[in-house]
Amino acid sequence: MSSTLSPTETHLIDLLIDISLQINRYFSIFIFIFGTSGNILNIIILSDRTIRHIPCVFFFFIGSIASLISIDFGLITRMLSGWAADPTYTIGWLCKLRTFLVFASRPIVFWLFVLATIDRWLSSSIYNHYRKLSTIRNARYGTLVIIMMSIVVYAQVFYCYEANLFNTPFQCYTKSSLCQIITDMTFALFTTIIPLLLMFTFSLMTISNIHQSQRRLFHTTNLSSILNQQQQQQRRSKKTERHLLWMVFTQIIVLGTLTLPQAIQRLYAAFVESFESQLQTTIDMFIYNILLLLTYLASAMPFYIYTLTGGSLFRKPLLHLLQSILSIRAISVMKTN
Repeated sequence: MSSTLSPTETHLIDLLIDISLQINRYFSIFIFIFGTSGNILNIIILSDRTIRHIPCVFFFFIGSIASLISIDFGLITRMLSGWAADPTYTIGWLCKLRTFLVFASRPIVFWLFVLATIDRWLSSSIYNHYRKLSTIRNARYGTLVIIMMSIVVYAQVFYCYEANLFNTPFQCYTKSSLCQIITDMTFALFTTIIPLLLMFTFSLMTISNIHQSQRRLFHTTNLSSILNQQQQQQRRSKKTERHLLWMVFTQIIVLGTLTLPQAIQRLYAAFVESFESQLQTTIDMFIYNILLLLTYLASAMPFYIYTLTGGSLFRKPLLHLLQSILSIRAISVMKTN
């Protein structure tokens, strides 16, 4: 410790470093276990033949794969750093690869939810030519564009990041201040803020479409009688749409709440040049570690959000999966007996 630090400051620095270490050890394990299991269940459930033809479900499915990549490649090394040496700190290619996979997978999740909100806006439109654009084929094309865009945007990681660095927050870090600014700006704007603004905009437009559809339905029902079969089909369709809307809107709120603080913090770090004391630097790193783990928590939440808000659309495939597991277990028990 520097001789200019008071005993109180020295104690506080040691305390924050120890708390940060314990959080990396145990909270990372919690997020890793629940996030990995939840996203694997998502991948299995969302690939069910009864719902996989729905464009919005396809976005959730690919988003779960991207979230799984982000959690596993991001948290395994953080957990190791709490118990032993982190190999990404000393091995150059591993540092670059791990950083690229984590950074490139996150915007895929965010931008897929942008596409999901656009899909909800299209499917809720009163205009038939807009509704026809909500197709699984367009969903696949859009997903491919998002993946390619994320790869291109974060290709700079292979140049900017190096291992075995000193006087940096981590030994696997950007090698120059320019690289740091580019990385912070890309994460804050491309990965977080711009997608969240688009999600919010299209969500409002979707709500507007729903209100227009309700007014139109009211006038239609007063002008002519509708067959019972048509009414039943419409109710089933509206029920599915309602579940999808709840799944999308709830996920947007969770994403914004858990990731926007770090985006703001990285924007601040990119534009504000500060000459901080050792204590302030330790406090900043402590806050950064907490906010970083919250972004991983956001990637771990989808399965639990879909279970609570997806209604029968999500729970029926989930129950079918559980019944299949129990049947396989019962058959194996019978064979052993």
